[in-house]
Amino acid sequence: MFTMVLSKTLTPLLLSLAAQGTVAAIIPRDNSTGIQWGPCKLNTTLPVQCAKLPVPLDYTDNSSQILNLDVIRYPAQKHPKRGSIILNFGGPGQDGLNSMLAYADLMGPTTGGYHDLVSWDPRGTGSTLRFSCWPDDTTGYFNNLGTKLAGESDTMVGKLWAQGQVIANQCYNQLKDTGDKVGMAFAARDMMSIVDALDEGGKLNYWGISGGTAMGATVAAMFPDRIERIVLDGVMNSHQYYNSFGEPEMVASTDATWEEFMRGCVATPQNCALGRNKTFEMLEAEMAQLFETFRNNPPVYQELVVVEYSLFVGQIFNTLYRPTAWPALADALNDILHGSLDSFAALVLAGGIPAQDQAILGIRCGDKGLRTDELSDLEPDFAAYKRTSKWFWDWAWGYYVTPCAQWKFHAKERYAGDFNVKTSFPMLVVGNTWDPVTPIVSARNMSEGFEGSVLLTHNGHGHLSLTQPSNCTNQYIQDYFLKGTLPAPGTVCQPNLPLFSTAA
Repeated sequence: MFTMVLSKTLTPLLLSLAAQGTVAAIIPRDNSTGIQWGPCKLNTTLPVQCAKLPVPLDYTDNSSQILNLDVIRYPAQKHPKRGSIILNFGGPGQDGLNSMLAYADLMGPTTGGYHDLVSWDPRGTGSTLRFSCWPDDTTGYFNNLGTKLAGESDTMVGKLWAQGQVIANQCYNQLKDTGDKVGMAFAARDMMSIVDALDEGGKLNYWGISGGTAMGATVAAMFPDRIERIVLDGVMNSHQYYNSFGEPEMVASTDATWEEFMRGCVATPQNCALGRNKTFEMLEAEMAQLFETFRNNPPVYQELVVVEYSLFVGQIFNTLYRPTAWPALADALNDILHGSLDSFAALVLAGGIPAQDQAILGIRCGDKGLRTDELSDLEPDFAAYKRTSKWFWDWAWGYYVTPCAQWKFHAKERYAGDFNVKTSFPMLVVGNTWDPVTPIVSARNMSEGFEGSVLLTHNGHGHLSLTQPSNCTNQYIQDYFLKGTLPAPGTVCQPNLPLFSTAA
């Protein structure tokens, strides 16, 4: 999943044309030695198994050192087994081992339970070339650079640009020997090395969520003849990922998702006090005033902590990922309107997905083709974000955009092709109608490029189809993996429960 740290002292929150980095030839490797599974050194009761898989540190160098990938397997719960499905949990920058513990019980049954689920710690995460630019920063001060929202003040964009330069310089100075070995293309080759070592026919079964959809699009474009099944769920626009300073399409549905939060609350006043005795227009006006208050006159909590605009808006944005968390957010906002910050503070302190240091920057920035020393070169992207979202245009500007524009190295191999590809088996693309960070338009854009792929519209809210479950969507995913069947074009699935439902 996408991650962004807005204030590590309180919580991690959920984020000129240079040399392309494309190589002329990749050294072939023999990865047929198999994987020796054994116990995992993880705190879990799940029946997972772990292994080390040696791969080249540098796929372009025949004399490359070896990199040992940490690999994890959640065995099939039903028999006869149908092989393995490789999972990538996104970011880009989420690890595979710990994420498997969080997702296996959910994704296993959705696939039908007949497949082993396999994942790995991608380069930059876990202990696999972990991308940590400040490994000795015990205070967290430097980790907070670039985490303010650009809309917090009229001078914040310039400040974030300067901080982006600090981040780019520090990451280069700390990691210049290995930083160019982190990126999607090498990770795609790592994944195919896992496929070879599994020795199950040499073709890839894959389910990528969020940032894992860029991984899936990349591996499908690089190895189109080795695709057995691919599901992309919560889809990024990979064209913008590789070829733009910013990725403004990310926020194409954010405002609509926020407005669905308000409409759902007003429509269910018995379960949402924030919407009682109000129209949507009344609640929208209240929220607009609240945003303005936190920007220009932020409140102080318990006489100690200034609850800044970035923290306030970031927490709302983060919560939009998970509709099950919307009632608690609505209660907290209602309490703020009545003079109490206690509920909101509790949400902040509850935290989110653990950060993987600067993995998201190491992967994302190295993969981007554009670099500049001039802030003015980013103005078109900056304007595009503002045109795309009124409420949340600035959520990723400092943490992703300004450091990547000033990044000091490129991924050793960077995918520089297009995504107009015919894979050996068509892929299934799943997009939510109201997804705050991977909008349905991105799912449509990517599906149009992959010949024969089908877009399944999950008419739900939040990030990924998993966050507002639908038996209909789950059945299509299961049938795809087990039977190779795709839904008819234009198919729309409804979630099982409406927003603000009290049903279990």
